[in-house]
Amino acid sequence: MRKMTGMLKNSRGQSLVEALVGLGLIVIVGFAFTGGMVSLRNTTRNTVEVSSTDKQINDIAENIKAGVENYQVNFDYKEGASSALAPDSLPMAWDNGISVPKEQCEGCAGRYGFTIQPYENYRGLYKVTLRMTHTSWKEKNEAFRDYVFVVSAK
Repeated sequence: MRKMTGMLKNSRGQSLVEALVGLGLIVIVGFAFTGGMVSLRNTTRNTVEVSSTDKQINDIAENIKAGVENYQVNFDYKEGASSALAPDSLPMAWDNGISVPKEQCEGCAGRYGFTIQPYENYRGLYKVTLRMTHTSWKEKNEAFRDYVFVVSAK
């Protein structure tokens, strides 16, 4: 019994300060993890938005390039794309993996339209102005984004 009492005197438990320090460390690690997850979620959302926008632009450009002769060409050089591509009257809707007329997707986050104009001095070359909108761009004070590229008729 005497040995048992000596062992009890030598073994110590945790003090209240040690327990609070341990709890504080756990809380700090938890906040760091939660903050990292929120940051990761925001980065992922932004990456998906940029990726879907780039994919949409490439898909539209490829469709136009493949058959530019099948589209109506705008010969109004004075007005150009400004009046034809008013952000409120863009005819197409888009979202992740979706590109349909706006009547078929009222809940889509973006709208787009484009004009095709021939270059006056270069036969067979056309200037395409693609105007796109997205609901998340309004938070960044962007009403729309214009993408301009050149295609050639076959």
